[in-house]
Amino acid sequence: MLYSHPRIYDELYDNFTEDIPFYLKLARESEGPVCELACGSGRVTVPLAEAGVTVTGIDLEPAMIEAARLRAARAGLGPGNPSFFTGDMSDPLPGTFSLVIVPLHSLSHLTETSRVRRCLENIQGALSPGGALALAVHAPDPALLARDPEGLFPVTMAGQEVPIFESSRYDPLAQVLSVRWWAEGEDSLEPFDFSLRMFFPEELMVLLESAGFYIRDRFGWYDGAPLTGESGTQILVATRA
Repeated sequence: MLYSHPRIYDELYDNFTEDIPFYLKLARESEGPVCELACGSGRVTVPLAEAGVTVTGIDLEPAMIEAARLRAARAGLGPGNPSFFTGDMSDPLPGTFSLVIVPLHSLSHLTETSRVRRCLENIQGALSPGGALALAVHAPDPALLARDPEGLFPVTMAGQEVPIFESSRYDPLAQVLSVRWWAEGEDSLEPFDFSLRMFFPEELMVLLESAGFYIRDRFGWYDGAPLTGESGTQILVATRA
């Protein structure tokens, strides 16, 4: 599993920083504590804490939490902020927050609708009055979902190819994309398997609204570009209804 290997995860994602100013702006506007679900190795959590935001990071993988704590220590951050916990993002949150963020398509790892609903309901219940949720997921690409499951394709991050190749198979009934990655180099013999739930835009709005959210904003990128049919990412900011 890719997320059990912080080094490979960091090689893929550490150079992606375009979302950090977006989440930092929301955090400052919230004027309260922030929780990041599926925080990984602290790619977003630590910069928020460095900017003076009180932030909690939660991730399912103990190896990721260990890497996140190490990243915070290397940044010279003292104990207590950021704080990190091992946990499932569909479980109740450990406190009350002014902002909850779920960056970089992490919500898509909840492939069952019941878990998605539970996650959103728990977030809604953990938000302080006026609190907000911000999340980013893939905008489904028909060409990607329909491609040859026997093919092997290069992986790109932020428009740049990375030393990973993938194959994938899409289940249109479950709306789940099953992916296998092969890393070049020393880890090339170990494939990484993971599944991603595809959220179609109207469906995602319905899921949020049914969990007690009001959709405040929808974007197609972190610079505030509008969400269109050409967007590869859908970014939503929602508040308690």
